[in-house]
Amino acid sequence: MATTTLKVNRIAYCAGMDPEDYKAASFIAPEAVRVDCSNYDKTYEAVVNGDCDVCVLPFERSRSGMVSHVFDLLYQGDLSIVKVFKWDTGEEVVRYACLARDENPSAHEDGSRFMMIFTVLNVQGSLVKAINAISSNGFNIRFLHTRPLSYEEWGYYFYTECDGDDTTPEGQKMLADLKSVCETFKFVGRYPNK
Repeated sequence: MATTTLKVNRIAYCAGMDPEDYKAASFIAPEAVRVDCSNYDKTYEAVVNGDCDVCVLPFERSRSGMVSHVFDLLYQGDLSIVKVFKWDTGEEVVRYACLARDENPSAHEDGSRFMMIFTVLNVQGSLVKAINAISSNGFNIRFLHTRPLSYEEWGYYFYTECDGDDTTPEGQKMLADLKSVCETFKFVGRYPNK
């Protein structure tokens, strides 16, 4: 694993959910003060409230898939993913997101990925139009997950992670095309591809 260049003083993590989270926090910011929070909500809130500069949260596990509660926090909250990294626990590989209050403006310098959340109208072809807005502009979709909306029965929101640089002219066109066919849209963050 390559080391990161993130400069942080305080990093929040949640060892109560998984002891490996402490190791992941130590990896991402070895010199930072590590702040153990009792659950994922409090870990996220530590950054929202300004108590910590960043937090690390697992969002995908090689054995059990997506960590639904973390995806829900990303949908509901205002933090941005600035770094994604894999952590091998010896039993499974976990993908962690490092979240901050501000976006990572330089992620595209080493090649990048980005994550978005959107909803579409429940009409024929609306999801296909959203997917086409991404792929027709030359971006590869790495994953597409769905989560139920808390305020709408049988409503869903979609998470997608894509390869590429959203700051290029093609990226800006893709974002405009996607927003034009989506009911709601949120850019979750960009992060280095490595």
